Amino acid sequence: MRVTRRERDVLSLLLRGKTNKQIAEALGISGYTARDHVSSLLKKNGVKTRAALMVEYMSRKIQNKHDPLHL
Repeated sequence: MRVTRRERDVLSLLLRGKTNKQIAEALGISGYTARDHVSSLLKKNGVKTRAALMVEYMSRKIQNKHDPLHL
């Protein structure tokens, strides 16, 4: 999965359980932009929920034994 630097930032916060609003505040972006980044991450991973995205990320991390965002 190829992601942008900003998507990596968003994913890092998402994995910590942050909401779109909290992600936006942490990154200095609008809530709409945070939502769009989350949506992009969901689409790139073929999942529909944040929970499924977290499971997908952790599954790839375990299988590959390295950061799956560098695939």
